[in-house]
Amino acid sequence: MLIPETGVHQISERYFFTPSALARDLFYYPSRCGHYFCDHTYSFNHQDKVAQQSDHNNHIMLLLIQNGALELKIDGWDMLATRGQFVLFDCRHPYQYQASDGFEFIWLLFNGLNSSSFYQRIIRSHGGHHVFSTASLPEILQLLDSLLSSCASGERMSEAAYSQLLHRMLCLLLLTENPPEKAETDRIALAIRYMNTHLFEPINVAAVAESVNWSQSHFSREFKAHTGYSPYEYIILRRIDKAKHMLTSTQMTVKQIAYHTGYNSEENFIHSFQKNVGLSPSLFRKYPI
Repeated sequence: MLIPETGVHQISERYFFTPSALARDLFYYPSRCGHYFCDHTYSFNHQDKVAQQSDHNNHIMLLLIQNGALELKIDGWDMLATRGQFVLFDCRHPYQYQASDGFEFIWLLFNGLNSSSFYQRIIRSHGGHHVFSTASLPEILQLLDSLLSSCASGERMSEAAYSQLLHRMLCLLLLTENPPEKAETDRIALAIRYMNTHLFEPINVAAVAESVNWSQSHFSREFKAHTGYSPYEYIILRRIDKAKHMLTSTQMTVKQIAYHTGYNSEENFIHSFQKNVGLSPSLFRKYPI
């Protein structure tokens, strides 16, 4: 995906939303979102041309740091965000940030209903800090992953569904939920991070289970209970999401895409794609759904 921002690697993803009049009046709605991989030349501030656009400069920004570090200045205060932390700020106020090498983050720009009031209460609940951690990270990560996956697949949710997703996310940021099995959900989050990091490499469920010090059978049961699908299904579906994006945005051959998304042969990729999507990769490229 071509993203004309200095320091943003082209494996990154960025998506736009145009809310209807109904959504603007009654819903929470996303304006933009993305999953960026950056080097130290990436920076952004409220005076940039993009930041001045109407679907940006009066919205709320949420960042989830997945790797590396981000130096920020928000309302004149210097701060640092690192792996596993959230950053939340109002784009109507002065801000700027600068990435480290190897920086990876998910970002979401949103608005609607009482977003500003939610934002203020969330900041207060975290002691006035714009950078914070929360025990609700695993579920928020799943929500963000659902949002990005729906965009990558081209099968976007309804505006009502996006509104419900955003409301759930805001509630989790405001009222941290501490389920009894917190240690287990932490391991699930680590497993998801491990799978995302090695998604396009040879990877199996046993290796993922080992990364969080669980047996394969116990890990598979817990992962299914917390996410609704098996670890193997998660890996396959995320690979298919990436393949869909590449089929519709690049000129790479089906064989090249197969190897780029972690399959060991073109035949295995075609079979997997057909099974999960209902179309061959070539037909999907011609008639994306």
